[in-house]
Amino acid sequence: MTTDKAKRAEQRFAKVQAGMQDLELWLRDLVRQGLVIAQGQPYSFWDDTAARLVDAQAPGIAGMIREMGSVSFSGVGWEDRLLGRLGRVYLLIEGFKRLDTLPSDVQTDIRTQIGWTQSQEELLAKEGIKDNWLILGQRVEESDNLKTQRIWLWGERTKKSALILNFVYGSQSLDNSFVTGNSIDAELVFFESAYPLRALVKSRNDIKVQVSTIYSYGNIREMMPNYAEALSINPWLGEFPAVIDSLIPFINNYQNNAYWCVSDSKEHQLSLKPNFQKGWQLLAFSGGYPLKIFGEWDGEYFLPLSAVDGDNLVSL
Repeated sequence: MTTDKAKRAEQRFAKVQAGMQDLELWLRDLVRQGLVIAQGQPYSFWDDTAARLVDAQAPGIAGMIREMGSVSFSGVGWEDRLLGRLGRVYLLIEGFKRLDTLPSDVQTDIRTQIGWTQSQEELLAKEGIKDNWLILGQRVEESDNLKTQRIWLWGERTKKSALILNFVYGSQSLDNSFVTGNSIDAELVFFESAYPLRALVKSRNDIKVQVSTIYSYGNIREMMPNYAEALSINPWLGEFPAVIDSLIPFINNYQNNAYWCVSDSKEHQLSLKPNFQKGWQLLAFSGGYPLKIFGEWDGEYFLPLSAVDGDNLVSL
């Protein structure tokens, strides 16, 4: 590392450190006052704190704080959801204070959550993992003028999940070469992490494989130990990819609040993400019979992205 680069790195670390110290004081004050007080705060209460973290060059954790502004108004159970998010932020603060004592991959996870990035050029120079990668599903998120394309892959031989993230601005086109249900013979390079999921495509060839090779959990309960293990490795994991067998979509009505769910053969249930707009389409697709569904589980909601129909994987 050159002298100038090392100096800039030191300056940034110092700014982040100061920002994290201020965040800890803000967090302690918030919890001391109580979550009911937090519910009455305007969005500016969260946005101003996030803006200070951006100034401290910690954009990742700033995004986590900004998202909390809407949690207080998210309906029944908002207290648990907000407390869970505050807990993850506090864990991040504590981890950052002990950064030098942690394994290198855990250090990378903490730095990534705070807002440091890994060099894609350096990653692509490394040897990757070659496999037939089935394209399980994908979705696009849009915020302001930025679109984020999330593409989930699954390795036929390695049994590994992989997440490809593409970012486009304004009128730029998304990558349409990833078609759900197809596969690519590719070499992937994973970002450093204690629980690696995000990856880059180093090289690829399009091929065709049978969907029947995909691994799935027999029911919802079978998924939970794997999710718990993943969280124990990386508490800031976010979305956990899962293919679950024998799911039936239905509408649940709790306290006059109707929302979509899926239930398995053991009568375990998962609530679908509130922004999932294809509940009726999913129900019609199932015909009332159990489906094998791929989606993202975040510990609270399941978001279906595709479903198996015979030998075909259909995008939702």
